[in-house]
Amino acid sequence: MKQTILYVDCHGYKPLPPGETLRIISSQFQVESVTDLPSALSVLENIDPIMIMVTNNPNYELFTEFRKRQPKGSTILVTAMPMKEYSAELRGVEETLIDHVVSNKIKDAWTTHDLRITISKLSSGDIFGVEKYLAPNTTIHHEVIKSSKERERLNNKVMEFAQACHLGQHTSRMAFGITEELLMNSIYDAPAAAGIDRFRNIDQTTAIHLQEGEQGQLSFACDGRILAISSSDPFGALKKDKVFQYLKKVLKRSSTEGLIDTKRGGAGLGLFKILYSSHAIVCNVEEGKKTEIMALIDVNDQLRDFSTMARSIHYFSIPF
Repeated sequence: MKQTILYVDCHGYKPLPPGETLRIISSQFQVESVTDLPSALSVLENIDPIMIMVTNNPNYELFTEFRKRQPKGSTILVTAMPMKEYSAELRGVEETLIDHVVSNKIKDAWTTHDLRITISKLSSGDIFGVEKYLAPNTTIHHEVIKSSKERERLNNKVMEFAQACHLGQHTSRMAFGITEELLMNSIYDAPAAAGIDRFRNIDQTTAIHLQEGEQGQLSFACDGRILAISSSDPFGALKKDKVFQYLKKVLKRSSTEGLIDTKRGGAGLGLFKILYSSHAIVCNVEEGKKTEIMALIDVNDQLRDFSTMARSIHYFSIPF
């Protein structure tokens, strides 16, 4: 028997992709589609279970009702709103209500592509790998993350790769900065969050050599449409509520003072910098075993300020 996916495409918000497109990317599901909140609430009351809800409306009642009735279900907000706007409509508790944000861009191809991959990953449970976001047969480059002293070499390698792909100086510098934050997370934050004693209360200027069981992997690739950069670690300690809380905390500050989470094991400002410099951040976590953080840049779409431009934010976990 097919699982159910609910689409709620409300007037007054940028529409979801066309209905036929939604049915194609949801072919493995029983599709329920409505265009107003009363109908959506009626579906939630009368159909059980519902595996996924996709909507363009960040309505607090809708999301809380879904979470109450389907605690194991996943929610996807498809929106053109920046975080501060949908956070306000969700009364500041989006970290408990939203599992995925898909930026509803002017170019429908991004929205449909992002939504299709999100639904596929939720359906299959196969969540890791940048290749899912790239064209088939795209060459993906991998580097083992062994120590802090290698950061400069790896940062430059990714920047030079972006330059070789003719992505321009600005995007190439963005790639350098994203790589630096991903490496800092894998080398310092992730082991501390996992509770490894020697990483507690150390300054991030301290030289670190990762032991074999602590080493991560840096991956990067470009298919001419998306530049993808990711790092992984073998700890699986990143929590969904922390991701949203960090991003929201930084966004709401009126100054840069106190942006960095001073507690060891906090990704803090680093996660925000990654998302600020990209169109999407994807966090894949197998609890206690692996975390992969991925930045995606649409090379044909200029980045705008975080406070005015929607970004995609994803957190996938095993077990769901």
